[in-house]
Amino acid sequence: MVERFGQGVRYHDVVKCGELLFLSGLTDTEAGDTIQLQAEGTLKKVTSMLEKYGSDRDHILRAEVYVRDASDVAGFNEVWDAWINPETSPARYLVVSQLGRPAIRVEIVITAVTK
Repeated sequence: MVERFGQGVRYHDVVKCGELLFLSGLTDTEAGDTIQLQAEGTLKKVTSMLEKYGSDRDHILRAEVYVRDASDVAGFNEVWDAWINPETSPARYLVVSQLGRPAIRVEIVITAVTK
């Protein structure tokens, strides 16, 4: 059974299929304009979304991370390393890429399983 939550014009915020959760790309430009502030704000959103739909950071299967600039990689990793449990860390990749708006420094896409 497929369930969809948070319908927008082009996508849903979350799609649930059985025990799998697929979160659309999350950003947080309101947190500030540095990679560290946006990473922290975005990961707070990830935590909130996972909890809302029955999961948590220990149940993330895959994280797709997009950063605007290669110079932001170290700053993002610093925040990520403080947030993630190394014993349950997911498969992850990080790509340097142009993002949807100039203010966005990081976008994160998550696939997780419910608890």
